[in-house]
Formats: sequence, C-alpha cells, structure tokens
Amino acid sequence: MGLFSAFSKQRQPRGFNLQHRYYDEKKAKMESRRQAREGERSKDSDVRREQLRDAWASKRSTNAKGGSARGPLMLILILGALGYILLRYLTIPHVL
Repeated sequence: MGLFSAFSKQRQPRGFNLQHRYYDEKKAKMESRRQAREGERSKDSDVRREQLRDAWASKRSTNAKGGSARGPLMLILILGALGYILLRYLTIPHVL
C-alpha cells in the first residue's frame, strides 16, 4: 500500500473555513459588488493576456524567420568578399 501511494496524486490540504457569528448586510452587499467588479476585470485581463501572448508569438515567429534567411546570405557575401580579396591581392603575378 505504501509503494502505490508514492505514485498516486497527493491529497490537497483541507482549507480553513471560518463561519461568522454575526451577519453584516451592508458588508455582504459591498463584498458581492466587489466580486462582480473583479469578475469583469479578470475576464478583461484574460482577454488582454491572450492578445499579448498572440502578439509576442507573431513577433517571435517573424524575427526567427527573418534572422534565419539573412544568415546564409551574409555568409555568402562575406565568403565572396574574402575570395575576391584573396584572388585579387594575394595571387602571384605571372611573369612571361
């Protein structure tokens, strides 16, 4: 039994639930309004979070594509310039 419990999901701790002795109607109304207002904010923040995630993903994908296309081109240009310099200035002139 102990062997199998090591692989099973751990139990969540029980929460603390305090029951109030007195009821404050004004405080309860304010709390319900606050929760409704925060619910709207959380929806808005979730939408904003998704929009940011999509925008960042699109920028990452375009930068990655642009950088990978530029790398081989720069390598070819540098190798071409080095080849030109080697052929132009370092070759031994032919004497006839």
